[in-house]
Amino acid sequence: MRMERNPDHKDPMERASRFINAGQIDRAEQHCRQVIEEEPDNINILGLLGAILLKLQKIDEAEEYLLRTIDAAPTFAKPHEDLGMLYLSLNQAERASEFFEKSINLDPTQASAFFGLANALLKTGKTKEAKSAHRKFLELSPGAEALAEASRQIKEGQAKRAGEICDEVLKQDPENVEALRLLARIATDDQQHVIAEGLLRKIVQMSPTQSTPCMDLGRFLIERGRIPEAVDIFEKAVELDPSNANTHLLLADALAILGHSADALASYEKCLAIAPEEPSALLGRGHLLRIRGHRHEAIDSYKRCVELRPDFGGAYWSLASLKGFEFPDKQLAEMQTRIESGQLDPESEISFRFALARAFEVKGDFNEAWQQYETGNEQMRSRVKYDPVKTEAEHDRLINVFSADFLDRMCSDEAVGPCPIFVLGVPRSGSTLIEQILASHSMVEGAGELPHIIMISAALGKNRSDNLVYPDVLIEMSEEQLASIGKSYIYHTGAHRLEETPNFTDKMPANYSHAGFIYLTLPNAKIIDARRDPIDTCVGNYRQLFAQGKNQSYDLQELGEYYLQYRRMMDHWDEVLPGRILRVQYEDVVGNLEQQVRRILDYCELPWEDACLKYFESDRAVNTASSEQVREPIYKDAIGYWKNYESHLDELLEVLAPVL
Repeated sequence: MRMERNPDHKDPMERASRFINAGQIDRAEQHCRQVIEEEPDNINILGLLGAILLKLQKIDEAEEYLLRTIDAAPTFAKPHEDLGMLYLSLNQAERASEFFEKSINLDPTQASAFFGLANALLKTGKTKEAKSAHRKFLELSPGAEALAEASRQIKEGQAKRAGEICDEVLKQDPENVEALRLLARIATDDQQHVIAEGLLRKIVQMSPTQSTPCMDLGRFLIERGRIPEAVDIFEKAVELDPSNANTHLLLADALAILGHSADALASYEKCLAIAPEEPSALLGRGHLLRIRGHRHEAIDSYKRCVELRPDFGGAYWSLASLKGFEFPDKQLAEMQTRIESGQLDPESEISFRFALARAFEVKGDFNEAWQQYETGNEQMRSRVKYDPVKTEAEHDRLINVFSADFLDRMCSDEAVGPCPIFVLGVPRSGSTLIEQILASHSMVEGAGELPHIIMISAALGKNRSDNLVYPDVLIEMSEEQLASIGKSYIYHTGAHRLEETPNFTDKMPANYSHAGFIYLTLPNAKIIDARRDPIDTCVGNYRQLFAQGKNQSYDLQELGEYYLQYRRMMDHWDEVLPGRILRVQYEDVVGNLEQQVRRILDYCELPWEDACLKYFESDRAVNTASSEQVREPIYKDAIGYWKNYESHLDELLEVLAPVL
């Protein structure tokens, strides 16, 4: 049952409510404290103060007042629900469930208690019970029922109808956050990003003390590639809700994307201090430890993730992709059993197969390894989008626009800031080794794979009425406009650069398509084409489960054709930009390191430094699949590795014939 209000305390409650409705939470808190000083047994005010303190994220005090309220009035339902929310925010889902259930037993008409119980049960893995609680929540909340219908309409592709439902809800309740969130989702799906962002920011303004709207906005910004802005928003979420593990997790992920590995690692640790069994944080911490060269600690973090989530394929792949890591035979058998069970989600099954393939390689069983690679790649290809015809058409347009005459006419000698050194090519061609060599120089910062050339070029002309886009839109641009684009690149990459060196690297492989664009907008830039034996390159890609992108890698024929397209583009750049691009062959670096290091430094106009020969002693974070290899002296094991799979490569060899 609900606790009835004592008439004598009507005015204090109403005054507190007025403060809350006006958004003056601090004044409501102060008022409640004053009332309790005068009337320490005022149950309604005690419970309200506990709820206010919870809203203000004063967790310890909130718990104290809510427990005190329950002790004084054990049949008062609302404090039980508030304690459930408190423990849910601390990721204590089991304990939260107990209090939600007590609240429901005392007052089965409280829709919000059923909603909290559904979330708590979901976190404990009780999916069936969670669905039942959520159904009860919908029954008790007419508006929620309508919004649930809107969600169903979105899933069925009926976005227009979903939007109409949300509009109807907002007519009755103009500040219904869930309706606004659904409208933001509809706008995002419809590529109306300005509208979506406006709605998400409105929700943040409407909920100044809540972290969830900040997290929603931050995720939106991450998806748009606006990482520094997302970091600022996630930092606000952490400030609002420091006891929520998810706020630290999202901040850590964003910092990791920026390459701020030390700060990201600290945020993962804060997440795990709150929720020690959070698998995403354990995995993220493992990645950060790995790229910072702490192999054994990384293994411990990955193994803990496997212990807690034995079906989490990402953790197995992370272990397997560590150079030389070997699973015990018993664990290999368990991995195979899990695949054969048919109960893994598709993403985990793919990771399991790639992990098994690497494990069989370590044992020298290349036939079994190939079977796992083949199945894993087929499954992955069915989940990603890649159009080889589109790639060829895009290259046709680039070749048509970036003629020698156009480049000569439009080029400028004006430097626009620090000198970027682009290391580009096809993944698995030795670009990480070249970057590590350069980053060992005192005048160069290794910034990793930066997305900004691709993002900036893709955005050019996007809002023009004549639909003229990149690269054709460049023909109409002035030297000043091109220089402005270069300055924009330097500005955006600043978020990834932590050192004030005169040079920095950008080793995004796919920038090979944009060498001409780089030449026009960043005339002081250096461009290095990292190249390796074509078969080794393609097999290296086929053996790699990439975190994102590289969608051309999961089909051997498409992979071979992509490699030919890369060579076609580089041949074009050699023709129209003679002498501007340095080609570095991986096998030559392995064969004569010092000679190739001198070539690289001379081309980049950098003085000789012995540290570049001892690149493996650098303690910089290396966030690529080759992070471990570049912490070792040069070795020749990777050359000709494809021969282990020669009997399976007829199709690839046929495609690559023109460049072999």
